[in-house]
Amino acid sequence: MKERNHKSLQCQIYHQLASMSCAHIRKKCGIISFCNEVYEASVIFHENSLMELSIEDKKTSETPFYLHFEAREPKTARNNIQAFFDFFRDKNPSKEHFDIHAAKNGQSMKLLVSCSSGLTSSYFAYTMKNALDKAGIDITIDAVSFQEIDRLQDQYDYILLAPQIAYKLPEYRAKYGDRVMTVDSRDFASYDVGRVLNRLVRLGAPGAA
Repeated sequence: MKERNHKSLQCQIYHQLASMSCAHIRKKCGIISFCNEVYEASVIFHENSLMELSIEDKKTSETPFYLHFEAREPKTARNNIQAFFDFFRDKNPSKEHFDIHAAKNGQSMKLLVSCSSGLTSSYFAYTMKNALDKAGIDITIDAVSFQEIDRLQDQYDYILLAPQIAYKLPEYRAKYGDRVMTVDSRDFASYDVGRVLNRLVRLGAPGAA
């Protein structure tokens, strides 16, 4: 089953690449790398179904998109790969501006961000908290491994699942309702915390459904 999923994901990647005449492709030791005039990108297949998706800006050498995950659930893996290619095709990606005014007029909330190990979600939570601190807004944000969600969930208003564990959304929704949601793959991989925070602020606004 794992080998079949692996080949299916490779087919998806090559299908995407076939539609991009500007991409230059290199294959070596489980790595598919390609580029255009703006980005260097790579897909790395590790053991145990682990995948790494990375995009580097040629001009700045920064990494505006990075995501690693266990490709154990085909739909989640396909969504992550699609977000990767959507970003690669976007030559001038912009992050959503955080609506500070709406946040200050919204309700206070506590957020729990979770991924497979708690490491990448910790950095995402830190980036969100940094944006809030700069705006002078006090919102509690913590990050944990998904194994800690059941123990801690009653302390938080919203639970955000990273793309690595998006496949667990039905399970946690059944337990804890609509306060559990996923973070979009592109938002998470590119640290577009403004878009994520704006979504939460709208949910916490008085009278919001």
